[in-house]
Amino acid sequence: MFERNKTWQVAAGAAVLGFIGAAGMFLVEHLRQEMRTSVAKDVAKLEKDLLKVKLELQQLQNQQSTERSVRQKKPSKAKKANSIISNTTDECFSVSNIDSSDMEFYDFSDDESSQVNSTSSLDLLLKELDKKIDSGNVEDIEESLQKLEDLCLEHPSNPELLYRIGKAHHKLAEGHDDKEVIHKKLNKGIDACRAALNLAPYHAEVHKWLAVLIGSRSNLLSLQERINDGHLFKKHVDIAISINPNDSSLHYMLGRFNFEIAGLKWYERKVATTLFGELHNASYKDALTNFLKAEQLAKFEWKENRLMIAKCKEALGQFKEVLNWLQKAKVGRNTTLDEKVDSDIESMLLKYRDYSR
Repeated sequence: MFERNKTWQVAAGAAVLGFIGAAGMFLVEHLRQEMRTSVAKDVAKLEKDLLKVKLELQQLQNQQSTERSVRQKKPSKAKKANSIISNTTDECFSVSNIDSSDMEFYDFSDDESSQVNSTSSLDLLLKELDKKIDSGNVEDIEESLQKLEDLCLEHPSNPELLYRIGKAHHKLAEGHDDKEVIHKKLNKGIDACRAALNLAPYHAEVHKWLAVLIGSRSNLLSLQERINDGHLFKKHVDIAISINPNDSSLHYMLGRFNFEIAGLKWYERKVATTLFGELHNASYKDALTNFLKAEQLAKFEWKENRLMIAKCKEALGQFKEVLNWLQKAKVGRNTTLDEKVDSDIESMLLKYRDYSR
C-alpha cells in the first residue's frame, strides 16, 4: 500500500504543475500493428473453430431430441445441465428431453472452469505487475509494459490492461531526461488511457491516469496547449472523484491544480484570458479544502500533502497554523520526493520558527 502511495506523491505532483495539451492515436490499433504475430491469428482461428463445434453439437442435440420424441410416448424430464454455455443452450437443454447420460456428452463445465481460472490468473498477474510498475525499477517497468502489451493480444478489449500501459509509460517517462523520449512515452500513455476510456467510460483509474499523463507533459507544450489541457486535466479529475470520492490522491491532484490557479498574478491571468479564453476560477481556500480532504482520506502520513496545507495556510495569512502543519509534515514518512519536500519544509520552518513562542 505504501509503495503505491509513494508512486502517487510523484505522479500527482508531476501532473499539476501547469496546463497541458491533447491528442493521441488509438493504442489498441497501434499495438495490433506493432505486434502483429501468428499468435493473434491462431487465437482467432481457435475461437472460430470452437464456435463451429458448439453449433454442430447444438444441431446434434436438436436432432436427437426429435428422434426421441418420435420413439417415446412419454418423454422423460430433462435434467438440469451441469454447466452453462449461454441462455440459448440452456433453453435448448430444458426442451430437448435429453437424459443424464446424454447430458454428460454435452457437458462444457471444463470450458466454464477454464474461463474462471483464466480470469483469476489474470487478476493475480495484474497485481504482480502493479508491484513491479510501482517499484520504480526501470527494468521491472519495461518488462511489465511488454507483458501488458502481449496480454492485449489475448484481451484486446480489457481496459484494466490499457490504463496500466498508460501508467507504465508515465513511470518510464519520469526516469528520462530526454524531452523527446519523455514526450513520446507520455503520448503513448495518453493513447492507452484514451483507448481504455472508450471501453470503460466510468472507470475511475482510467480517468485518473489520463489526467496524470496529461498533466505530466505541461512543460513540453505551448502556453495555449497547456491552458487547453488544463481544462481536460480538471475534467478527468472531477469525473474520477465523482466515481471514487474516497481516493485521497485525486483530492490532492485537484488541490494542486487549484493552488496553481490561485497563484497566478492578475496580469498573468489577464493575458492568458485575453489570448486563450477563460481560465478556471480557484482560490487558496479551494485548494486548502482539497488538501484537507486528502489528509482525511490518506491511510499514511503524507508529507507533501501536509506541506501543501502549510502553504495554503501561509497564503491565507493563518501563520500560526503554518508551523503546526510544517511540524506534522516533518515527521511524515519518507518518499521519493523527500529531497525537494524536506528542503521546502526546513526553509519554511526557519521562516516561522518564532510562531512557536
